[in-house]
Amino acid sequence: MGILPTTKKIKVNKGDVLLKQGQITKYGYLVETGCLKSYTLDNNGKEHILQFAPENWMISDLDSFTNQIPSVIFIEAIEDSEVAFISKSEFNEISQLEKTELIEIATKFRNNLIATNKRVIGLLSATAEQRYIDFTLLYPTLVQRLPLKLIASYIGVTPEYLSEIRRKLSKK
Repeated sequence: MGILPTTKKIKVNKGDVLLKQGQITKYGYLVETGCLKSYTLDNNGKEHILQFAPENWMISDLDSFTNQIPSVIFIEAIEDSEVAFISKSEFNEISQLEKTELIEIATKFRNNLIATNKRVIGLLSATAEQRYIDFTLLYPTLVQRLPLKLIASYIGVTPEYLSEIRRKLSKK
């Protein structure tokens, strides 16, 4: 059962874009299997990954979803995935949920906010090595699942430099 009884579930293929920059977000996404990513593109077309959403994570552009303004991010499937879509109207019915469902939603949002805050702090003050270690702690199931280039993009280094970091850490 999803968070909300009326939530639609669909299968999405690797590479499917669920949200494009400039669109108004209609859904929050709860990943049941697989993995999604949110990212933005800079003026040179370089991708900057903001978040991964593996199993049991929620992902959306919360500002666009809440305020119905154009999204500043993309959301894309990086693995074949099964995703529950939570519409704004379903989300607005949150007061109708059972206590356990409300706790589940609050926990997912809280964990997402904590992860985002740690990520921002890491980007501002941590070394690339520490950002990689933090990634492995936050997303232990993704370390072996994701291509090196996606992890490198997330921690803000080149894939070559990430390989160097991983070699260095494996010798410790």
